[in-house]
Amino acid sequence: MHRRRPPSYTFDPAGVGAARLGFDPLPMDLAGEPMTWVHEAIFAAGGDHLPGHWADFAAQTGVSAILHLSPDRPQPFAGPPPEAFLWLNLADESEADLETRLLAGAFVDSCLSEGRRVLLHSSLGRHRTRWAFVAFSILSGSSPRAALRLAAERPWLAPYSTETAQWEAFAQLARRHRSG
Repeated sequence: MHRRRPPSYTFDPAGVGAARLGFDPLPMDLAGEPMTWVHEAIFAAGGDHLPGHWADFAAQTGVSAILHLSPDRPQPFAGPPPEAFLWLNLADESEADLETRLLAGAFVDSCLSEGRRVLLHSSLGRHRTRWAFVAFSILSGSSPRAALRLAAERPWLAPYSTETAQWEAFAQLARRHRSG
């Protein structure tokens, strides 16, 4: 009997190893997007797969922090709790004001500064976590233009439709936050 190999969550941002082997080892989220690393220490995913397989995922990747986006209530993550967890009661980027963007970006930045790997997770699909990645990037010193360009490239879905003016305003808030 042939048993299917469990998914691999190792860092392979372009999927080169999977393509070479002729399969895609990454599970898919609700939108049919592969869950993937978007930064050397940030993994983005959506849907029900990872919450139900949290213990295996955390053991395999070393991810110990979760920024979780879910309307109404957080999804339960099976297994031991992460070392750091932030739930935001949001369905998508349009619900995130400047302070919420600052909170998300600062959470990711703080976790990375502490040496943690971070999971950006949305119960409604990986692409809905993109704004949190942009917030972290800008808070870390990227210009809005550079952060938005990164968020419009693989492994994210293109195009990235967002309010550029809001990100410019966020960049001003991020500068004040960094300096103060």
